[in-house]
Amino acid sequence: MTKVQILEDQKAIFVAQKEVLDNKRGDIYVREQQAISDALLPFFYEFSEEVEIEVTRGSVYFKMAHPEYSYKKELFNLYLRENWDDHLAKSFKGVDISYYSTSTKGEYKWELKRLQLLGKLAEIVDEFQQKMVYVVNEAVVPFKVEYGQVYDEMASVGKEVRELEVQISGIRKDLITIDLKNGGVEFTKAREVQMKFNYSPRIVSLKLIDISKSGKKATAIFEWEKGRESREENVSVDSITNQVLGLSKDIVQLTLAE
Repeated sequence: MTKVQILEDQKAIFVAQKEVLDNKRGDIYVREQQAISDALLPFFYEFSEEVEIEVTRGSVYFKMAHPEYSYKKELFNLYLRENWDDHLAKSFKGVDISYYSTSTKGEYKWELKRLQLLGKLAEIVDEFQQKMVYVVNEAVVPFKVEYGQVYDEMASVGKEVRELEVQISGIRKDLITIDLKNGGVEFTKAREVQMKFNYSPRIVSLKLIDISKSGKKATAIFEWEKGRESREENVSVDSITNQVLGLSKDIVQLTLAE
């Protein structure tokens, strides 16, 4: 097993751990949302039975059947104003009512009913706003620690993955450099490779010769997709290598020696 394969296997372990943590974070989100819903719904138990109330994370949506629509139309919404100073979990500092305005004739009963219900919601918010904020903030407290632990673990795993990717990329770049200097590489299909800032031929093979003493410059020998061979002097070895690294999946055979 090559060093690249060993590192890829190690990376796969950390990626699997990241997926577990993503699922764990998702579970916390669902439970937190349910806790917020359980905290807010009691304030609307005596609201009109015609109204469907949906609570999501910090938002309450009010909908009611409309004679002209096959679905329940939005009446208005209530939003808990977030406290942005809290970075680990949701916390709130106020309540906002969001509603649209319109003009309507007196016989438009649905709109008149909406205005009546809006007044009822305003009364609830006026009387219980501070209590709403308090009970919801209490409901999310237990999730702060859970979020903190998950984010710390995700940061640690993410760091491991990034470090392994840097190592893998470094080794692959070294191997590609070796291939380019020793017989070249072939692509499964024609690819554009930028030789100079204004010159990017579509080629099917590439190798580097006449490497400068500094190792920074070389002459590129390449074959066009139609079979003609050309060369370009004073190309950047680092630029060419990085481009070929990005095309490594299209290389016919990549050196896998350690």
